[in-house]
Amino acid sequence: MGPVRWTVAAAIIIVVAVAASLAAYLYRPARQVTITVVTYNDVAPVVEMAAEEFEAQHPGVKVRVVSYPWDTYVEQEITVLKAGSLEYDVVTFTPTSSQLIAPYLVPLNTSYFNWSDIIADQEDFGGLYYNASSGRAEVIGIAFQTWVELLAYNATLFNNATLQHEFQEEYGFSLNPWTWGNWSQVVDADKFFVSHNITKYGFLVEDEPKHELIDTFPAIFEWYYMHNQSLNCGNPAGLPGYGTMFMGCVPSWWGHGFPPPAFNSTAGVEALETLRELVSYEPPPSQLAIGYSALVSILSQGSSAGAIAWANDIMGMNSSVASQLLMAPLPGGYGEPGSTFLGISRYSQHKQLALEFLQFIVSPQFQVRAFYAQGSLPISREAYLQVMNNASLPAYEREWLRAILVANENATATPPTLPQTYPVLIPSFNGPVFEWLSSPTSSPMQVLQQAARAWVEALGGGG
Repeated sequence: MGPVRWTVAAAIIIVVAVAASLAAYLYRPARQVTITVVTYNDVAPVVEMAAEEFEAQHPGVKVRVVSYPWDTYVEQEITVLKAGSLEYDVVTFTPTSSQLIAPYLVPLNTSYFNWSDIIADQEDFGGLYYNASSGRAEVIGIAFQTWVELLAYNATLFNNATLQHEFQEEYGFSLNPWTWGNWSQVVDADKFFVSHNITKYGFLVEDEPKHELIDTFPAIFEWYYMHNQSLNCGNPAGLPGYGTMFMGCVPSWWGHGFPPPAFNSTAGVEALETLRELVSYEPPPSQLAIGYSALVSILSQGSSAGAIAWANDIMGMNSSVASQLLMAPLPGGYGEPGSTFLGISRYSQHKQLALEFLQFIVSPQFQVRAFYAQGSLPISREAYLQVMNNASLPAYEREWLRAILVANENATATPPTLPQTYPVLIPSFNGPVFEWLSSPTSSPMQVLQQAARAWVEALGGGG
């Protein structure tokens, strides 16, 4: 299979044949009709807000929202869907659950949405379902809010003219993170701040082994992946479901129905060594593994240069701390995506109303209101522009949104979302990598090869 950039636009031809599956349900209710949306608690306020407004605009329609905790909602959804139940009309999922939910969703015709307004890289990461055996992709859901990993930096330090001059003189490039083009410049910034005793730590990276490493490593590895044509095959975000931790194509020499791992390569070694350097400027992993709580605590103390962090987490910090932080895309101008999606159940008896609800929740008008009311980061470009032009917002918040939009539109650092990810892929990667970061007694290539063999075996490719 040759190199393909799987985008929403490329999926138009693939899904057009299924348009009739929704068109057959075009109708307007003559009496009260209830549609049910199943979701998880963290995003329920946004969904409930959309439900209330949708009801107000659709007399005779009731939108019932059913919400479960994050750690149980997928199981609850699949139990109902597997039974062929008519209970759910609209189903919530995230990239990590997209592969599990996809068989129970109606493929969406791309003509139903204004794709020029939808941020493609966020939509593609979870909204597209790739069938490796057929080499085809389907649109299975629409993103209605975004998460993105980028750089957060201490504006008080980085905007200091004296420090800017000293850094330029010492390292030969600007201290402005927006200008950085590679990860060695992030490491140099760490060296500068720590060696000059300006901060205790450099840019914090999350190295907690239960989950965070599977986000942190791809965020760094993506730079090396996108610059290596033999790995990405022209697909800088990899293939849907597999992401950049796998090759962006299935080479003829491989012999399996899935792409080979990409991280057990010289590019992966460079990324792992970069991660090791970054970790050396924060608390040792064996003493304090950096997860969300530790990251926020250290940032709040003002003892670090910044962090490689999710924008949403920074925005959720205490305002007096958060206002001292600015954001920039990851070096080279990209980000790591993460969105929440809504799809339509195959068993829904109200598919047209469900579709209209999806169209409503991603409309720029609602996206703007959801940002102001719930802090929900939009999937709509127009929504970003409207909010960024609101002079009543603090300047730092508008700067945040500028960085978030750029990172969202170039959100190509994509971890895998295969069903095997949580039970097998994450622990078989995070465990050995964390041990190596704590005590690098073996070569980085040995660590990555060990993880790659486990991944291939988990996907049915043998040992």
